[in-house]
Amino acid sequence: MNVLLTKLNTAQLRENKRGQHREGILLQGEVNEGTGDTFKVEVGTAGTIVTMRMAANFTTLDLVGGHVIDDGICHLRGQLIDTDQNLQLFNDFIPFSLFSSPGRMKAKSALVAGVPTACSNYLVNDGVIALAAAPGATLYEPNEFTHPFTTNSYIRIDVKNDAACSNRFQIYFDVIRVTRKA
Repeated sequence: MNVLLTKLNTAQLRENKRGQHREGILLQGEVNEGTGDTFKVEVGTAGTIVTMRMAANFTTLDLVGGHVIDDGICHLRGQLIDTDQNLQLFNDFIPFSLFSSPGRMKAKSALVAGVPTACSNYLVNDGVIALAAAPGATLYEPNEFTHPFTTNSYIRIDVKNDAACSNRFQIYFDVIRVTRKA
């Protein structure tokens, strides 16, 4: 027998849903070459939020032989933090490729090395033809990420970039905001 049908009635369900709504929170930034930085977004004063899912993407640019290239390698590592009690949500700095979906954002003008030829998938470097970095082939599937963040706290990420040029990232959180107790 279905417990929800026997234990909850329509009036109780309406009362429980009142004061809750869905919204999105975007956390984004750009990290300079060979450095680390901190980025945060405020939860706000309207109520506690519970994250349900997160989607993220990042660039994979590096500097090789004086040229900015898209080498397809994840150079960004991050540590997600709930600032309410300075709670680290990951065990360590982990590569963005491990928790990001859809993941890598391929640069449109990507070079492996050298200059592009007439065929956009091949590049010439000192007479040697090389394949360009493969496009990201991940399917878009937001990751389940459930965590409560309290009013007036921040969602913070500390990011390190080991590339020789800057890289960008975006993380979108699908959240439920609870503005009052049910």
